[in-house]
Amino acid sequence: MATSTGPLRDIDPSRITRNPNNPRRFFNDERLDLLRTSIQEVGVLVPLIVYEDPDAKDSFVLMDGERRWVCSLDLGLSTVPANVIPPPSALDNLLKMFNIHSVRDEWPLISVALSLREVIAISGEDRESRLAEMTGLTRGTVRRAKRLLSIPDEELELIQQEAHLDRTQQIHREDLYLEIEAAESVIRNELPEVGEKFDRDTIIRQFARKREAKKLRAVTGFRDVGKLIKAAETDLVDRDVVVRAVVELIEQEELDPEDVYKRVAEFAFEQQALARKAVLFQRELESLRGAGTLSEDLRRALAEIRALLDDLLGDG
Repeated sequence: MATSTGPLRDIDPSRITRNPNNPRRFFNDERLDLLRTSIQEVGVLVPLIVYEDPDAKDSFVLMDGERRWVCSLDLGLSTVPANVIPPPSALDNLLKMFNIHSVRDEWPLISVALSLREVIAISGEDRESRLAEMTGLTRGTVRRAKRLLSIPDEELELIQQEAHLDRTQQIHREDLYLEIEAAESVIRNELPEVGEKFDRDTIIRQFARKREAKKLRAVTGFRDVGKLIKAAETDLVDRDVVVRAVVELIEQEELDPEDVYKRVAEFAFEQQALARKAVLFQRELESLRGAGTLSEDLRRALAEIRALLDDLLGDG
C-alpha cells in the first residue's frame, strides 16, 4: 500500500504532531544524535509526509519522518519541507504507516507488536497470513509480534522503557521474552503439575529476574528447559526428577537453565547419543566377518576398545 505524495510545503515543525500509530515508536539515542548533526549541517533533505489534522486548524499529523521532525524541533528550525496528503481513516493510517516503515531500517519488535495490536483491534482481523498482507510484514514477524503481545503488560512496559537504548544496554529485550515465552509454553503443555503450582505470569516474571540479577549467561539458555522436558518424555530421566528440577529453576533466581540441564539431563543425552554410535560401530564390525585378515593397526585399536569396554562394564 503506497502513500502518494501531496503538494510540497514549508511548515513550522511546531505545527506538526506525532502520529500515534507510528509502528516505529522508539528511536535509538545515538542515531538521533547523528541525524541531528547532519540536519544542522545540511538541513532536512528528504521532505516529511503529513496530513492536515481534522481536529486542529492549521495543524498537521506526521505520516513519515518522525526522526527528522524531532531533530528539527530540537534544533529550533523555523520550517521543514513536507508533502501534505489527504487525512486517512484510522485503519488506513495504521496500515500506511506499516507499509512506509516496512521498507526502512528494522525497528524494534515491540514497536511492531503494539501497533499490530491496534490493527487487530480496529480491523477485527487476527489471521497471521492476512495481517502480513495488510501490513507488509513477513508472516514470521507477525508471528513473533503476536507471541510478544501474549506476555504480561508489565513486562511489555519494561521492554518499552529500554527500547531507545542500544541492544547491549538493554536488559528487557524482546528476544529474552520470546525465549521465556517458548520455555513457559512447553512447561505448561508438558508438565501440567508445574503449571498448577505457578501461573503463567509468575513463571515469566521469575525467569526475567534471572536476567535482571545477571544470573543468565544467554537468553538462549531457556531452550535447555525444552531439552530437560524431552529427557522426561523419552524416559532418559525420571519424570519426577525433571519436575523437581523445573520447579527449582522457577523458584531459585540464581539458577541458570544451562546449569540445571547439565546437572539433570546432559549425561543421559550423551549416553543416548553414544548408544546410537555404538550400534553403527557394531554394524561396521559385523561387516568385517569373513572379509579377510585384520590389519595390525585395527587389531591394536580393537584390543584397546575391548579393554576399555571391560573396564566400563566391569564383571557385569
